[in-house]
Amino acid sequence: MRTLALVPALVIATLLGQSCGVERPAGTAGNESSLVGGTCLNNSECDQGLCQAGTAFPGGICTLSCGSSNDCPRASSCAEVATGTPMGWVCLVDCGSDGDCRTDYVCGSFTEAGTDGGSTVRVCVGPEATR
Repeated sequence: MRTLALVPALVIATLLGQSCGVERPAGTAGNESSLVGGTCLNNSECDQGLCQAGTAFPGGICTLSCGSSNDCPRASSCAEVATGTPMGWVCLVDCGSDGDCRTDYVCGSFTEAGTDGGSTVRVCVGPEATR
């Protein structure tokens, strides 16, 4: 009888354990995504209303402000990119090489947010971007 009494408790514990994981925002980043990675001329063209432009982002890029990579949708990471002055942490498309990035972008290594400089991420940025 004791075994049967434990079954409901185990089922509940399993279900609760599954919901405790870190979940990223809905959607996926990509070179054509209006969430993170796609081109833009103004904030209204991006799902989250944030279009970054300038030499670090030729043609503009839709992005999100973030405090860690867990704040970013799948296929993106939270990095700090500057164009002479710090611009803060933003979600950018993950990459392994320049070929993973859209035209006029390169794959660069940047400090990952929330790691106190202890970890880097590879993300797509314009060739003028600095760390």
